[in-house]
Amino acid sequence: MPMDRRSVLKGASGIAAASTLSGCLGFLGGGGGGGNQGDAMLWHAMTESETETFEESLSIYNDENDAEIVAEENGDLRNNVETTLPTGDGPEMYRWAQDWAGNHYQRDFLYDASDDIDFNLEDTFSQAAVQAITVGADDAVVGLPVGGETVTLLYNKDMVDSPPETYAEMESTMEEYHDPSNGQYGLSHPIDAYFVSAWMHAFGGYYFQVNEDGEGVTGLDLDETKRGMEFVRDSIWPYVPADTNPGPQQAIFQNGSAPFAVNGPWSIATFEDNGINVGVTSFPTVDGNTPSPYTGTSMWYFTTRMADDEDRRESALDYAKWISQSEERQRAYADAHSDVPVLNSISAEDLGDQVAGFKGSYEGGIAMPNHPKMGSVWTPTEDAMNAVLQDDADIDSRFDEAAETVRSNWEE
Repeated sequence: MPMDRRSVLKGASGIAAASTLSGCLGFLGGGGGGGNQGDAMLWHAMTESETETFEESLSIYNDENDAEIVAEENGDLRNNVETTLPTGDGPEMYRWAQDWAGNHYQRDFLYDASDDIDFNLEDTFSQAAVQAITVGADDAVVGLPVGGETVTLLYNKDMVDSPPETYAEMESTMEEYHDPSNGQYGLSHPIDAYFVSAWMHAFGGYYFQVNEDGEGVTGLDLDETKRGMEFVRDSIWPYVPADTNPGPQQAIFQNGSAPFAVNGPWSIATFEDNGINVGVTSFPTVDGNTPSPYTGTSMWYFTTRMADDEDRRESALDYAKWISQSEERQRAYADAHSDVPVLNSISAEDLGDQVAGFKGSYEGGIAMPNHPKMGSVWTPTEDAMNAVLQDDADIDSRFDEAAETVRSNWEE
């Protein structure tokens, strides 16, 4: 099975403080069953705090519309979706990020609601959100978005007076604090393909993209991608603990031993609970180039169960349309969980400083590909990165090898 990025990101959000894990658009949950209960059935795997916000929204909707949309927590969401839907059972909708969309659409788990959407997606939602919910050469609409996330640059306001606009400014501050022999570092930065994606994309490179023919292609062996890896090796790695794992990386920002961190909204509560005065800003430019991180979008997926019963389909779609277009509910998620609103009608000025900071990087980022081939890209990419950073491997040869591995995996 391809690497599950939601699980990876979930682990990265707080190994150093497991009790406060949240984020990455929800992963933990419990139980889960299914069945044709109420007007429509929803499955999710949100954390306890996210579930509270969600249940408030669902209660408001049901009360205002005299509806009975039923939701169930499902801790093993992916497995249950993939084993239940082929039997003709399961929910009308489930909530997750977009990274399953291409694979699940290819496997006939998802319903194309293109003909059921009566509003313009591009006018309503951010570009990244529209890319997240559409799949295939025919741009099938397989869900509606409710929130976004990405990693960006965080800074300790007690150590940094104003956020850097250029990497040169950032490096100057990192140099000031970097003293590993005394447990001080310039930067807290988990090192994996997702967390370093902004730097890897900064020079025009990419791990994966879909070409004009709708085919997935890898760019791991492009000079521009290798230039991104050179930047990570020469300008990021020297300022962080010599450990790619998220726990040690997060700990140094969490205990006030680094002025900067690269992390996501799921980490904010942990940092603040440990007394860090967290500022959130966009990535600084690098030699005039703007780093673009991968973005994730939480969405309500439409399953093939929708095709079975017109009344249940309409009930599920009505809820999805309401929750995805409600400014009030998206602000509630932003306030409670630092989710980035995906509605074009909500500007950064409407949000708190932290969410506004994430919104800037989300809107300037690159939607994490939802193509089914993307799952085969992560491991070869991270193997190459680790070889370069930890074993001093040659970037050219190691990334050429990774590209060939990806292409070979696709042929199998």
